[in-house]
Amino acid sequence: MPLSINTSISALHALGTKQAATANNIANLDSTQFKKSRVVLEEGESGSVSARVQQINSPGVMINQPDGSLEELSNVELSQELTDMIPTQHGYEANIKALQTQGEMEDSIIDLLG
Repeated sequence: MPLSINTSISALHALGTKQAATANNIANLDSTQFKKSRVVLEEGESGSVSARVQQINSPGVMINQPDGSLEELSNVELSQELTDMIPTQHGYEANIKALQTQGEMEDSIIDLLG
């Protein structure tokens, strides 16, 4: 399999991990004491892309409870999570287009040889 295909497929897997972390953050937006996760995309061997998940331990919003105690909410900001999804979407689109182009090139070569 050509290196470009492996690179695009590994990137799609890494972007899937990133999207899953974002979805988990949004799902736990209203959970108490939940700490959001961030995914860092890194270059791996032979041009592959890998995903490293990090938990962000910044404090969440503190709210007063009826009994006078404080409770910490999650540290997830919905606007940030939605904004972070845009480059992930563009990454998906770019890698899918690269795979389609690779297939078209292979078809053209087969037609020329055929």
